[in-house]
Amino acid sequence: MSYYRVRQTGMIAFTAIRGGHYDIWLYNVQNGSRLQLTNRLAVSFSKPVWSRDNSKIAFVGKNQIVYVIYLTTGRIAAIDQIGIDDGLTLDWSPNNRTLAYTTRNQIILYDVLSHQSTSILAPDSSDVQWFPSGRELLFQGVDSTGNQQLYRIDTNGTRRRQITNNTEGPLNEVSLSPDGTFALYTTPGASISLVRTVDLSTGDVYEITGGEQAKNYYPTWSPNANLIAFSATAFREDVGYYNEIRVVGKRGGNERILATSSCFATPVTWSPDGRSIAYLSGCSEQNYATEMWLIEVQNLIPMLLARDTQIGNLSWSSRSVLG
Repeated sequence: MSYYRVRQTGMIAFTAIRGGHYDIWLYNVQNGSRLQLTNRLAVSFSKPVWSRDNSKIAFVGKNQIVYVIYLTTGRIAAIDQIGIDDGLTLDWSPNNRTLAYTTRNQIILYDVLSHQSTSILAPDSSDVQWFPSGRELLFQGVDSTGNQQLYRIDTNGTRRRQITNNTEGPLNEVSLSPDGTFALYTTPGASISLVRTVDLSTGDVYEITGGEQAKNYYPTWSPNANLIAFSATAFREDVGYYNEIRVVGKRGGNERILATSSCFATPVTWSPDGRSIAYLSGCSEQNYATEMWLIEVQNLIPMLLARDTQIGNLSWSSRSVLG
């Protein structure tokens, strides 16, 4: 048994393609075993989203259908179908029973126990996420001038408040910190992608330096909300494009490179204790990742966890042991 697998536990949910079909899989970090969860239900952009008690995984799959996997029974439920242009962000409530997402110009709150949903009218909204209290939501909307802004709103649809005064351009990859005090996003687009954080109590915005190519993707909060991991695209004449796995403080301080990946960009995910980061590499000429790697933040020795035909998004369970 390897050193890392002794130290780290939990499961990494990931999207992989086998036999020409995408599915959601589980990888056991401690013993290296794998388990297929779905049968031809996922697509290339499917991202597994864990409930906080690790009993359920939600994802958007084929035909833009929102699915929930109940891990204790293996049952899979289709709960809704979102529009082709709707945001793909899903987020579980702190009590693990209500899934938030946006579609049809509404914020939808779907209770997976009662199978009932409530909606909040929010035109052009996206990236809805729960505050730790379970009484408020963060989301992205458009102000009266057409600029994208971050807002917070009570779950009953009242007390909508604007947080940012953004004029830079579109806000992408919006993510609320685990403690609900900060949010992050990238802007303005794909060719130039800059990471920003915002203090939700003051509205102050902090710039993350990022890579020299200004192509910074997949920013992800550490469990204690003090650090952000992200993928920064880099270039060298002898190797072409690759990316650097970087970590940085929430106000932009102490940025450093932990590892490199052969892919143009890679999703990153934190271990439950915040000591390690998993990421993808092994990209072919088609830029598809074929390897899953792990690196400890304080012990910079990358370790290959798994190889597959093609691996997409990945997400580590939020606790050490599945609920």
